[in-house]
Amino acid sequence: MTSFLDEFLDLGESYAPYNFSWVVENQLAAMAWPETEGNLNFLWQNGIKHVVTLSPEKVPPIANSKLEWTLIPVEEFEPPTLDNMITFINICETSLAKKESVGVHCRMGRGRTGVMAACFLVHFLGLRPETAVYNLRCWRPGSVETYGQERAVVEYHDYLRGTKTSAS
Repeated sequence: MTSFLDEFLDLGESYAPYNFSWVVENQLAAMAWPETEGNLNFLWQNGIKHVVTLSPEKVPPIANSKLEWTLIPVEEFEPPTLDNMITFINICETSLAKKESVGVHCRMGRGRTGVMAACFLVHFLGLRPETAVYNLRCWRPGSVETYGQERAVVEYHDYLRGTKTSAS
């Protein structure tokens, strides 16, 4: 006799990763580490086709997934580099051109994830960096955890304005 749990698992369980929310509906989702196949199933079923991992210490079990996956390694509590942010935005541009959503995560979905989400708002919605960070913190408390991470969003904005060039 099979248990309810066995039957549930056989159906290909699907549930949101911790701290999951849409930053921009059907374009960018932010979350903590999607640590199970059930988390990855949830992302796929909700239209997310590309997952960006910022935490090299928390890689999702992507091997059996249909999702595209990119690692942009950023140390915990550190800001991404300008080149990291440009790479992330390029992934978003490519995915959005294909009408596919992107999911971004770090360990808990706050600091590193928040920086990339704020850069998304600056790039695609034209928000000023301060407004992007403020709004993101209202929607996702705890986002963009350090002053260095706040500065990274400003640096990306300066890059878009042409007053800062890429490091490479």
